[in-house]
Amino acid sequence: MRRSIDTLVVSRNQFFKMALSFVDLFAGAGGFGLGFQEGGFTPILSVEKDLWATDTLKKNNRHKILHADITTYIDNEEILKLVDGKPDVIIGGPPCQGFSLAGPSKDSKDPRNSLFLYFVRWVDIFQPKVFVMENVTGILYRKNSNGENVIDIIKNAFAEKGYQIELWNLNAANFGVPQLRNRVFIVGNLLNQVIGPPKATHKIPGILKDDQTLPDAVTVGEAIADLPSIRAGQGAAVTEYTSPANNSYQKWARQNCVNVYNHEAMKHTKRLISRFESIQSGLNIEDLSEELKVRKRNGNGLLSEVKYQSNYRHLKEDQISHTIPASFYSNFIHPTIPRNITSREAARIQSFPDNYIFEGQRTMISSKLLKRLGKEDQDHLSQYNQIGNAVPPLLAKSIAEHIRDFLIKNLETTDDLQELLTLKSP
Repeated sequence: MRRSIDTLVVSRNQFFKMALSFVDLFAGAGGFGLGFQEGGFTPILSVEKDLWATDTLKKNNRHKILHADITTYIDNEEILKLVDGKPDVIIGGPPCQGFSLAGPSKDSKDPRNSLFLYFVRWVDIFQPKVFVMENVTGILYRKNSNGENVIDIIKNAFAEKGYQIELWNLNAANFGVPQLRNRVFIVGNLLNQVIGPPKATHKIPGILKDDQTLPDAVTVGEAIADLPSIRAGQGAAVTEYTSPANNSYQKWARQNCVNVYNHEAMKHTKRLISRFESIQSGLNIEDLSEELKVRKRNGNGLLSEVKYQSNYRHLKEDQISHTIPASFYSNFIHPTIPRNITSREAARIQSFPDNYIFEGQRTMISSKLLKRLGKEDQDHLSQYNQIGNAVPPLLAKSIAEHIRDFLIKNLETTDDLQELLTLKSP
């Protein structure tokens, strides 16, 4: 006679929180995985190619972290040996530069555009009940060299493996993240059910389609105003809070921490500080005085002709942040202090709690320059890169909780549940 759930656990929800597991591919610094852990899933493996991002994962997690390029795993049996048990969910965000809308359309033959096939392969090998693959919204509009829609190619690749596919276009600001960040989540399940996207927890002012009964999205000031006030060149890898938390987001972010980590401001020239001060006073980059305008690098003082559409953005305390990109260190100006934002301030805006510590250097020079200098061994993701590339943990948490509820509802009376009980109960 099959054992009832009640004989094994105190409640069904507690059982699933203990039992449901996930694998995180292309894990980066771990934002996606952190959200799934907070949303009730147990991590069993994270795979990341970059050394410093892997160091960050190891610093903040105790489960198995694999520093490896998954494209090098050829044998299916070798992949199966990497995972202890069968994951219920596989998550990940294959590098997406080739699909990005941040710049001109990239080469459709860019190998980074085919990395999703390795994600498909792992899904095919482990057959998780659900998978979630994150990407930029640009993926919805790109075509390959044959004129085919990239998103249709991806959907068909998963559908051929037996998955029902959904596309969720979500804005992180709707889920408690103080940032306007739209991302597409390709979601599949083997239960032949429609999951549907998670419901928003916050509304974005001015967006009428949002539920107007929800609280407003978190602003930049609400997210970072309690962090120690430091000027350009000040701060430290580890420092102390200098003021109390003043709202629920700040209290959540502190997580009972005593210290503040990764809160170091970059050094700026007096000219750059003056430029920032002018922008903070309300001037656009085009309206700056001649002496403060941007000049060409190695251009003998000639003014730059580049249009800085994403650089020199002044973050406003009472507004939601722009999207934090991988190269944000030169993009955003602090609301009140004439400097770029720190790693910790960006992490707050990405909804990483203060106890999540980032490893590696804060910034890095370009890969091309490192190669020219013969320093390819130092070509890794900086703290800024890691933070900007991450899936915001609070957004990931909402997704995880939603999928967890879906699995509980759809497995509680099926043979899949009995299999889960057999495999994962004491």
